[in-house]
Amino acid sequence: MKLKQLTSAEVKELAKLVQEKEELQEKVSEIERKIQTLWKVGIKVPKKRIEKTRVSVKKRGPEKGSIPGHLKNSILEALRKAGNEGLTVKELSEKLGVKINNLYSWFYTTGKKTPGLIKIGKSKYRIEESTIEPEALEKSEKDEKIKNQK
Repeated sequence: MKLKQLTSAEVKELAKLVQEKEELQEKVSEIERKIQTLWKVGIKVPKKRIEKTRVSVKKRGPEKGSIPGHLKNSILEALRKAGNEGLTVKELSEKLGVKINNLYSWFYTTGKKTPGLIKIGKSKYRIEESTIEPEALEKSEKDEKIKNQK
């Protein structure tokens, strides 16, 4: 149907249908508002009818993995306490509450660059005190004190 070929009766019919459509849309909007108010009052309505909105709640304090160097300091501290015997990755995992794969990854990447860290067996490591920087020791001791205070 071309616009030039429309008769006045057809235009009136289209206008009537558009007006009816707008009235129905207004009714639907009103029903949705009523559903929202009922939902707020506490009457349960199926979830399909309500717009889904997400409310993000920010937790207090840093997230678990967001403190830079925390894993390194805790690994070095645990190995220092173990002494010359050292610890296996599995033992470290249990002691620190860290996933074993995360520890393997840490030893493969960061552990290679850490001075004083020595591999003494299959997935077993120890720390040589003389090669560790004194600043790293002090930092890990401070972290341990803060951890004990909580």
